[in-house]
Amino acid sequence: MTFLVALISGIIIIIGIIIGTQNGNTLVTFYLLKWRFEDISLTLLLIESLLGGIVIAVIIAGINQIKLRLQMHSLIKENKSLGKEIKALKNMPFEEEEEREEEIVEKEEKEEVLE
Repeated sequence: MTFLVALISGIIIIIGIIIGTQNGNTLVTFYLLKWRFEDISLTLLLIESLLGGIVIAVIIAGINQIKLRLQMHSLIKENKSLGKEIKALKNMPFEEEEEREEEIVEKEEKEEVLE
């Protein structure tokens, strides 16, 4: 994974150097909403645009990471409670379960008779 990150970073740096050297003296007019910026170096504009995109991507990724961590914590809590419930059900004797089922059936029959 480290090799892949280093390779991609190297490619980006080489492309940046090529673009910077070819467009070093090119001056452009840049419009941002209502503002107008004249005679800005194209290389500077490209670098600032790249940095702005990185900042926006990091903010979005951070928000997504926070949401995922909160969801993970709630799922861990739910998993623990379900694990405790499973242990409780495993430790429950069969006789008590049968007695409880009989009591439930008797209660339902009584309710039906009362209605």
